[in-house]
Order: sequence, then structure tokens, then C-alpha cells
Amino acid sequence: MAKKAYRVRNWKQYNKALVQRGSINFWINEEVAKKWYNLEINPSSRGRPKIYSDIAIEACLIIGRLFKLPLRTMQGVVESLFNMMGIKINIPSYTQICRRQQKLDLKLSHAVKGRIHVVIDGTGLKVFGEGEWKVRQHGYTKRRMWRKLHLGIDVSTQQIIMMELTDNKVGENKKLKGLLEQYKDGYEKIGGDKGYDSYDCHEQVGQYGAISAINIQEDAKERRKRGNGELLVRDEIIRRIAEVGKDQWKKEVKYHRRSLVETAMFRYKTILGNKMRARKIENQKIEALLGCNILNVFTRLGMPESYTLS
Repeated sequence: MAKKAYRVRNWKQYNKALVQRGSINFWINEEVAKKWYNLEINPSSRGRPKIYSDIAIEACLIIGRLFKLPLRTMQGVVESLFNMMGIKINIPSYTQICRRQQKLDLKLSHAVKGRIHVVIDGTGLKVFGEGEWKVRQHGYTKRRMWRKLHLGIDVSTQQIIMMELTDNKVGENKKLKGLLEQYKDGYEKIGGDKGYDSYDCHEQVGQYGAISAINIQEDAKERRKRGNGELLVRDEIIRRIAEVGKDQWKKEVKYHRRSLVETAMFRYKTILGNKMRARKIENQKIEALLGCNILNVFTRLGMPESYTLS
């Protein structure tokens, strides 16, 4: 089967969105400068009071994350930006930024509301280790380390509405419940690949009153026959596939929309890189969260509207 060719119909608007992504004024504005210092100092609290606000630390980290800068270089870039903007304020040192990063109280930012169709998957991000050429030539070694980024994408807007960073040994099906709890407005469909195919995952989908669009194994067997108690979501999928075939079932539940989460992971690695700069897991979680927030901003600025060429 020949690969379909696509063309973007809103190229003019999408091109403007791509330009806007790199606008420094968009990321650091006057409102950020006004809230740069920490004005809420509690004299009764123990320890040295914070000089810079969380917004200041977050703004520096966003610039570093967006342009893939080491901490020292990031400090110099932010100082230069404020000098060019004519704003005379001090910049936190790279050591302060690193120390404050793991304690930032950040949330995943998106503009999605109401019941949605969500698709979920996980991907690996390298912490440190050999390059791909060395691996191809000599194989893996024990010093190679990865993290796993779990993402949930709203099908309609393609925004990231749930995320979690874990050790690479954590399976996808173990994190489904925690991911689904991050969104409160409910689900219409929840999709995933065979990595989420377990009775527990399908039942968790059913608890939300949603349709399970999670693919099942080829040799899947029913656990509980009809009339022997409460129906199981996975058993109902097995029966439906036996009736109409897997291709028709995939069309009914729109399983093909799962490719959007793979596209989002590709977008993450293309724009922000496939390697984490932080070394502590707490800092890495904030780094991944900032990356997801940046991608959501890009998505809201504008996305391509494509159509197939006949």
C-alpha cells in the first residue's frame, strides 16, 4: 500500500505560529519582570528567605529548556536578554536555579475542558550514556541510563493533558491509573497500545464510564463468560472482535487516533531533544514538565491542518 501524501491548508497561519515560538518577548514579558523578586517573605519562617520568586526560576528554566542551554550558559543568556530589554534586575546564579528547580510547585498547563478522547503512551529519554554510533559498534554497557516519559494527549486539541516521568523499568500499565487521575472532567474514550492490555487497565477505563480503545493481545481469551457475574470490559472487547474482526473494532473505537501520542513524543524529542540535562530525578521531573508546558504553548499558538492528496 502506497504511503499517503499530505498537504497543509493553513500554511500562512502555521508559519506565523512557528515564528512566534522563538519570540523572546513572548516568554519573558514585563509581567514576569514585575514579579521577579520574592515579596512574600515570612519573618517567622526558618532559614534564609528566598530572594527570587518561583516565576523568576521558572522563566530562566524555560529559556534554558527551550534553547537546550546548560545552566551556566542559561544564566548568561538571561542576563544578556534583560540588558538588551533595558530591565535592570539581578539574575539568579546557575547554582540557585539548580537548587530551586526540584522544589518548584508547577502544574501541567493546558486549555482542555469537558469529556475527551485521550490516547496514552510512553517513551524513553536518555540521562547519560554512550552515543548511538558506539552502541551499534560495541553494544550497550551498564552505565547507560534512561527515564520513561508517560504522556496522555487530547485527540481534539493534541495538547498534553497528563504526564509523569518514571524509571525506565516501570511498565505503562502500572501508571495508567495515576495518569487518568490527573484530568477531572471525564473521558469519552481512552486509547493505548498492547502495553496497557490488562484486566486492571480495562476496568480502570470502565470506572470512568469511557470506551476502552486499548488494543488486546492476539491470543486473548475470555476470563468470565456471560451470565457468570459482572461483565468485564476486556471480555466485551474480545467478544466484539470475535464478531466483527479486529480491523472493524479499531474503526469503531477510533484506535488509529493513538498515532497522535506517538506524534507528540516525536515532537517532544525533535524540539526539546531526547536527552535530559538534569541528573537528579526530582529535577528531571520538573524538566520534563516544563517541556510539556512548552509544547502545549506551541500547540495553542497554531497547528498545521493537513489533508490527503487524492
